[in-house]
Amino acid sequence: SLAVTFTPTVSFGATPVTTTCTPPSGALFNIGTTAVTCTATDARQRSASCTFNVVVQPPPRLSLTRFVAFGDSITAGEDGNTTLTRTLSPADLMAWNYPTFILTGREYPTVLVSLLAARYSTQSLQMVNAGKPGEQANDPLTLSRFTTIVASRTYDVVLLMEGTNDIYDGTGHGGLPAAVPGAISALRTMIGSARSRGIRVFLATVPPQNPAGFRGATGYLTVPLLNAQIRTLATSEGVPLVDVNDAFNNDFTLLSSDGLHPNADGFAVIARKFYDVIRQNLELAQ
Repeated sequence: SLAVTFTPTVSFGATPVTTTCTPPSGALFNIGTTAVTCTATDARQRSASCTFNVVVQPPPRLSLTRFVAFGDSITAGEDGNTTLTRTLSPADLMAWNYPTFILTGREYPTVLVSLLAARYSTQSLQMVNAGKPGEQANDPLTLSRFTTIVASRTYDVVLLMEGTNDIYDGTGHGGLPAAVPGAISALRTMIGSARSRGIRVFLATVPPQNPAGFRGATGYLTVPLLNAQIRTLATSEGVPLVDVNDAFNNDFTLLSSDGLHPNADGFAVIARKFYDVIRQNLELAQ
């Protein structure tokens, strides 16, 4: 039930005019439609009545409530504004040491579950961040990790965003179009693994990269190719697409200085896009 307030208005009649309503303003109304009748009586004891309906809708609910966000450092919430621990020649990229700092509390899964909890306040929601920095989609260990997670049947939905690391060669050099088919094949396998266990997959494109950043400089040209095939994959597999790249709208202010990782504002954009697609696909009809 819900307390509902209203104020009847009166026209004409000899003042003073008094009004009474049944049920009264401020009363608790049950979910559904309740008729309210208000009667106005003027100083000459003349009366008139009107009736209107108060409609109380049930709170919004999701059909599925247990989520796991699976991906790489972007899912984990890595801060790309951190500096290198040592300075080396660009020709010696293998020896670069990138310290991993997580924007605790600002990761997209954390922001997302807050958005969901605010709307679906009558439900208990679960959100686990299974992001692993440095992970490639097309790595047998990644599939093994994914399979272990979905085989646990602890979750109803996997939020899947992988592939950014696949277009890099391990030495910091990116822009490897030849790596895209392998990443797509791996994502397809993950979708099938989840589906075979009755788990929904929401497949995301990856954020854009800024060529002005030391990481984005070599990978940014391959991101559109990767995302085009992710969109095709979502269609062919019949899974909801979360077009994170489109949501960024090439706004590089949403990226960290490395040109690859989103900053806190960028993580919020990712969370909002997932939130919108979850609402579209999982919110129960009233």
